[in-house]
Amino acid sequence: MNKKLYMLIILFCGVFLISGCVEDKSQATTENGDSSTDTSKNEEQIELLATATHASVDSSPKNWDADAEYDGIVINPSLKDANDNTVMFEGIELNVDVEIWTTKYNDNYDEIRDKQLYAGNGMINSWKDGNFLYSGGIQVSFDDFTATTDNDYGLLFVRIHTPNGKAYEAESTFVRLKP
Repeated sequence: MNKKLYMLIILFCGVFLISGCVEDKSQATTENGDSSTDTSKNEEQIELLATATHASVDSSPKNWDADAEYDGIVINPSLKDANDNTVMFEGIELNVDVEIWTTKYNDNYDEIRDKQLYAGNGMINSWKDGNFLYSGGIQVSFDDFTATTDNDYGLLFVRIHTPNGKAYEAESTFVRLKP
């Protein structure tokens, strides 16, 4: 019994060592140094992004230093398809325009934009950046706000730009505006 176990372990170790010596042909490069599989993966991801029909955005306050106070927010923008499912792209950088506003109510009691506190750009490169369960997203510090406010919450507006030249907009009316 012991001899069979040793032989099985030796066989497993041999297969493991040999598998590390096999060339990975999926990363073979062409004459100009481009990876043909990277190009096809890139094309697949662009086709996947073309299935987007709309966007959504969430945010949450975050602390990224040693003290206990919130330092800013993490913005999680995502692209959705016609069935409202997340478009699960990877490895394509998408520019995201970000605006953060205070809000007020007009004479008809509609909530409208009031003062712009932040305008900037961010970048996402995976569907995971749009999911708060992952560590991605776009960080915006409260220190980057151009004005102060008495409001605790306001409006977040994003515009996600895709490689096909389209832009998808989304907003959230419950973004934290101060620590």
